[in-house]
Amino acid sequence: MLRRLFAVLLAIVILILVVGFFLPRQIVVERSLVIDQPAEVLFEVLQDFRHFRHWSPWLDRVSAADFRLEGPPAGTGATLVWSGESDGGGGRMWIVSVSPPQRIDLALELGETEAEGYFLIDESAGFGHEVTWGLRFEVGTFDLVGRYIGLMLPALIGPDYQQGLVRLSEYLDQTPGRVPDVGDPEEEGSS
Repeated sequence: MLRRLFAVLLAIVILILVVGFFLPRQIVVERSLVIDQPAEVLFEVLQDFRHFRHWSPWLDRVSAADFRLEGPPAGTGATLVWSGESDGGGGRMWIVSVSPPQRIDLALELGETEAEGYFLIDESAGFGHEVTWGLRFEVGTFDLVGRYIGLMLPALIGPDYQQGLVRLSEYLDQTPGRVPDVGDPEEEGSS
């Protein structure tokens, strides 16, 4: 009886390991929303981190004081740093390239994990523009735990990205057709 139980457990472990090697190494999370705003307005708000605290999906969990800007507030080199005890602690995100008004490429450091992020603005939605917020990273060849986590990541992060896009739309609806005023840069925590 004990031998049979051991054989079943061993078979399950082997199955988990084998299946893990066939799971994708590249993890992608994307969410999109059509927002009825000019592409230039969407681009300016997304590439200026002073606006982030106004539409971030994590505002309910991390206070605005836990976010700080480094370098220029907008465009290539703009960096957003955050810290916190909840939801994985701290990290940083910075803009590595911009292609006005269609694309913003980001780099992220989340603890020891490095990832690529991006915003895409597509005019083909018919009315408004489809804004896509994406995250991409690759796990190591033998990182089976990372591969299994990658299966769950769209369900874990996807709703936050969708909520962020909805908040972005609501934020921009306050000033239709133009970029909202972000106020005093010192007030925003830039350095």
